[in-house]
Amino acid sequence: MDEKSIGAISLQGPTCWKGYIDNAANQKGSGVGLVLISPEGITIEKSLRLGFSTTNNEAEYEALLEGMVMVEKLGGKSVNMFSDSRLIVGQVNGELEARDERMQEYLDQAKRLRSFFDPFSLLHISKSGNTNADSLAMLATSSA
Repeated sequence: MDEKSIGAISLQGPTCWKGYIDNAANQKGSGVGLVLISPEGITIEKSLRLGFSTTNNEAEYEALLEGMVMVEKLGGKSVNMFSDSRLIVGQVNGELEARDERMQEYLDQAKRLRSFFDPFSLLHISKSGNTNADSLAMLATSSA
């Protein structure tokens, strides 16, 4: 091998972020949990109490939007998001429609943010596969 060949060899590491999202909406309030994993394997966890009343589905969208904004601000260009909400995953992926006006607004925001990423995916996972984000969401509603 000559010098030019050696210079052309490079290791391509993973370039895609992963994001796990969940929500909690109960009598104590609404909160979201996020677990973001950078391409280098750095884990960022966030528990966020929402200062307004939401349904479970609205809180799940809040988690999705917060996760997308955080990855974009951290310089991420591609992301695989994971949610245990079949409704949100179905709406964002175009398999289900958002009929409620407020849900349509959330969906529109998600579509705008998704244009920052190439590629972007939102995949459904089981509740048991999302326990860390679920715990963070519950933590957000545990105190005033």
